[in-house]
Parts: sequence; C-alpha cells; structure tokens
Amino acid sequence: MTIRAHPDSHELHDWPMYGPKNPEIANLVEELAYEHGLRVWEIEHIILRALQDRLVTEGEARRHNSNC
Repeated sequence: MTIRAHPDSHELHDWPMYGPKNPEIANLVEELAYEHGLRVWEIEHIILRALQDRLVTEGEARRHNSNC
C-alpha cells in the first residue's frame, strides 16, 4: 500500500501491531469469541467484509456525486 498523507497516519501505521484504540472493539471481539463461540479467523472475516462493504459504498457514493 502506498503511504499517503492522513491526519491519523501514525495510528494507521501502528494498527497492525497494536490494534484499535477503541476498547469497545475488543469487548465485541471477546463477546463473539467467548459467548458465541466464533473463532478469531471468523471474527477477522466479519471485520474484513464490513470494511470491504464500506469501500464499495464509498466508491458508489463517489461515482454518484461525480455524476450530479
């Protein structure tokens, strides 16, 4: 991935090593794992799909706005 300017560049760079800063994310991950029996790979897949879906939505919104 190309490194670009962003106000959260430092946090984005640290994300793979330290994870999210919002503790609610960790709480939800633990709930899915311990209370619902999901494996880590399943939880990561949910997160990945949510992010991919968001990118699709952002792309559609950008195309819609450029057509207006």
